[in-house]
Amino acid sequence: MGFLTRFCRCIPGLSIVLWVLLAYLALGDRIPSWYSGENPYDSKPAGSKHTYGDLTHLTVWQILYILYSVSAHLLACLGFPLRLLWSVWHITDEVKSAKFEAAEGRLYAETEFSDDKSSQHSLSVKSLATSESSISRASTPKNPNFPEQQTEPVVHAIILPSYKEDIDTLRETLAVLASHFLAKTSYDVYLAMEQRDPEAEATATSLICIFASSFRNISFTLHPGDISGEVAGKSSNVSWAARQLSHNYVDTESRKNCIITVLDSDTHLSSNYFLLVTKYHHENPIDAASTLYVTPIIFDRNSNDVNPLVRTADIFWCGAGLSGLYKGSPIMIPTSVYSIAMTLAGDVGGWDTGPESIGEDLHMFLKCYFSSGGKFHTKIIYSPASQSNVSSDVKGIRGAVSNLQARYKQALRHMWGSLDTGYAVERALQILWKKNDAKLSSWLSNAADPADRVPSWVNDSNLTHFTPPNIYESVDKRPSSFSKMSLLILFHRLYEAHFLPLHLTVALFSAVIYTAYVPAPITHPLLLWSFGFNGTLRLIGFLLFSCYLYLYESYHQLCVRSREDEMKRAGLWERMEGGFSYRSWKKNIIDYCLLPVTGVLFSTMPATVAEISHFWTDQLVYTVSAKPQLNREIEKVVEMA
Repeated sequence: MGFLTRFCRCIPGLSIVLWVLLAYLALGDRIPSWYSGENPYDSKPAGSKHTYGDLTHLTVWQILYILYSVSAHLLACLGFPLRLLWSVWHITDEVKSAKFEAAEGRLYAETEFSDDKSSQHSLSVKSLATSESSISRASTPKNPNFPEQQTEPVVHAIILPSYKEDIDTLRETLAVLASHFLAKTSYDVYLAMEQRDPEAEATATSLICIFASSFRNISFTLHPGDISGEVAGKSSNVSWAARQLSHNYVDTESRKNCIITVLDSDTHLSSNYFLLVTKYHHENPIDAASTLYVTPIIFDRNSNDVNPLVRTADIFWCGAGLSGLYKGSPIMIPTSVYSIAMTLAGDVGGWDTGPESIGEDLHMFLKCYFSSGGKFHTKIIYSPASQSNVSSDVKGIRGAVSNLQARYKQALRHMWGSLDTGYAVERALQILWKKNDAKLSSWLSNAADPADRVPSWVNDSNLTHFTPPNIYESVDKRPSSFSKMSLLILFHRLYEAHFLPLHLTVALFSAVIYTAYVPAPITHPLLLWSFGFNGTLRLIGFLLFSCYLYLYESYHQLCVRSREDEMKRAGLWERMEGGFSYRSWKKNIIDYCLLPVTGVLFSTMPATVAEISHFWTDQLVYTVSAKPQLNREIEKVVEMA
């Protein structure tokens, strides 16, 4: 690991050290002065008064402390919550409208696949480790609403990563996918299993037997656990699965019309999600090859059954993702679930497998951003992905403690993703210095040389029959100058995620300690004003976040009701009874009171541990978050479908 990589990795931790040092230099020396009986402002002429604009007795450190602490509070307590409120209001409105757009997509799909769904050809099910079968294609009739050059239907390659996941959780996720309108004609499902899991192959085989006739194709991959340089986690598993599934899309047209969707094992996606992705892909044939599709998330399955602290933490984790998905946002970062054009995934070199990629969704977004010079496209799909809160099967106090521990481990894994800040800084510096890394240089040479356009992530699979795709004609693939505004907003979002919570906490504690030991009469008025102003901003921030919870109620209600209606139409509702968590003021008023506590437990504390740990290691033992245990006979529903 080079010095630059190690230094960039430590930037969030260094910011903590520097901020604490600044607070000490600005405030720490006043405490011993007070205890010794000295008044630091005794040199002021008799009869004169300090004013807010008087900087005579403020040190440089105090001026810097005031400027930064006030700026941080303005960003955290006004800027972020106001953007969040606008985003949630906008997304809620767009989710309502998206139903009609999805209906248009369904009409197109009905003309695209005019044959009866039951007569569609189903591929033979094999493990991709040995399968080299080609995938049959259906021709697409002309449709006046879409460009004539679209001659093939869109195929959705759905990667479902799993490591020691409960088979009932996977079965329910697949049952939801199998109920979709496009399942038998467009869904190629890939169960991305880990070889480290002794039950992986048996689990995959069992699920394939159940759902063999429910999808266009269903297969599984086994990710080896002993590949040099890789770390265990979702990104390395997805990377392996993507390399293997690329064998089935070898010609130019099939790759151009293949969209890879990555989701968690417990994610429930609406049929509307894939209908909208298909619709947008056909409507924008030029941009389609370089598009990343993102969607908001919602925790609406078991939220009423978990610890209130866990529920509130997940509501704000959801809000962190929602805050960047407002209309016109130049930076739209995915959370857990996203879809990416296969051509774009190939162009950027696929998914990374090192320790820096533990935050797989954000890391893939950053890789696309820097590898394309910020010129790739992002599109919001207003069909929220349903997620489960982490939970524990243990009852009583032990269960509550176990639930908190599981959520803290998940939060630590999330905050370990602060490695992505270092990754982004390093990539930005490399571009600034015009010293691109080996992967980017290789990617650029592939784009420039028509004779060699096979992405390296496919070569790594020892593929011998790959046909290089001709995907560089319609889109400029060379990274050019970045938009300064989008780059600024990108680093602002990373600052909000990996710096601001901790810096705000340091500002709070430093002010509390100082005011507890140093009387107000000997505190400089401007310093005293900053303490009071920051306190007022924190109160305003609390009220604004309470407003977010109020708007979230409508968003949550809309999402859970839409999902329940869809599951009723699909015949899955009875098997999911209890899996629809509605919110009410009486039941969830405690969530409003727990806002400050959850911020400390599941943001500040894990962020501190992660960012300080990065001084000596970037390795984290990946643990799967505990999911609610299911006991539902989904097989019967699948057989009746």
